[in-house]
Amino acid sequence: MPASDLVKTGIDGLDDILFGGIPRGNVIVLTGSPGTGKTTLGLEFIYRGAREFNEPGIVVTFEVSAEKLVRDVAPFGWDLGQLEEQGRLRIISSTRRVFQQEVQEPDSLLLAEATRMRAQRIFIDGLAGPTLERPHEPIPGRRAGPSRGGRAAGLRRP
Repeated sequence: MPASDLVKTGIDGLDDILFGGIPRGNVIVLTGSPGTGKTTLGLEFIYRGAREFNEPGIVVTFEVSAEKLVRDVAPFGWDLGQLEEQGRLRIISSTRRVFQQEVQEPDSLLLAEATRMRAQRIFIDGLAGPTLERPHEPIPGRRAGPSRGGRAAGLRRP
């Protein structure tokens, strides 16, 4: 595969194992028990992309606040706050239900934000959960047609 078709992770050793990177356009699902480093790996992927490859990124989190994520990775030397100030990173706190509704909307603010900032990488932390484990079941209380009741924190209509 030509190198231009690969997305380098920037993570020491991982690109070598992946024969140069992840094929562009792929969706990667990382599973594991709590504490195995899934969040750290995902955040490093986003951080390295924004910092080393000028590929802006979005982090969506359900279980941890944006402030805690920024604080937790600071000991690694990753200044997520600075990347946010530069417009190369956006951390969005949401719930699984709101996230699922949001990505199904034709005028999704989340997807509009990704387009606006030209995000090349998106990391969704803690994707597994009750609403996504059973995607065929309707969301309780969901109305037919567009719904604007819930929004991912930090996304607002202009």
